[in-house]
Amino acid sequence: MARQTLNVQRYGSIANTSARSAASRRRGRKASRASASGDNGAMDLELSAWARDWSDRLGSALEQAIAAVAGQLPAGDVVGVGIATDADATSIVAFAHSRRHLDDLIAEDPEFAIDAKWHLGEWDLDILGAEGVDDPLEPIRAEAERAKRRCSVSSVDPGTAPGLREFRRTVWDSIAQALTASVAAGFFEQWPNAVRVFLPLDADVSEVDIARWNAALNDQAGTAEFRGFLQIDTV
Repeated sequence: MARQTLNVQRYGSIANTSARSAASRRRGRKASRASASGDNGAMDLELSAWARDWSDRLGSALEQAIAAVAGQLPAGDVVGVGIATDADATSIVAFAHSRRHLDDLIAEDPEFAIDAKWHLGEWDLDILGAEGVDDPLEPIRAEAERAKRRCSVSSVDPGTAPGLREFRRTVWDSIAQALTASVAAGFFEQWPNAVRVFLPLDADVSEVDIARWNAALNDQAGTAEFRGFLQIDTV
């Protein structure tokens, strides 16, 4: 099935992937590739060690940030909670969605009701805009930024360097695993009406990856609806 974009007209693409040319994949001499392979192996080990250490703090910080932003509303009025990152995977932000705002969005544009429900970019509350609330994710973002700099290797296009690709994937996997653990621990049950979402915004990832990261966050009906939001064929 051809990959579909995610309501680009309304939001822009969340998962904006493109095939790289064979010539790009073959760039460089064989000797350079062999050297890079050795460097990347060492980098992978360092990145894995960092991720294990970082994950010890990540789950607690995510929960604290979600609780802080959702705590601005009565628990029954929260219809969405979640985490988003930017394309670099270093800006990690907690979001919440109020019932009133969701109802207003649907009334304004019923055609995009599913997007209003699941797309964090449309939600009305985030930890960065919460007045008088310390953001527990600030040190987490700082650690991620430092790790990103260590993973920045020389490349014709540094943004696509193998180390940075692996860094982003490691961060996104770690966040998904932390949120899944929070689900298992019953953390999200304090907001019984809220969907749970993790989205890397404007990132170079597929809808299939996003669906996998979110697979354990909601019940079966919610997961099926989320896959519909991603325009993934559920048949």
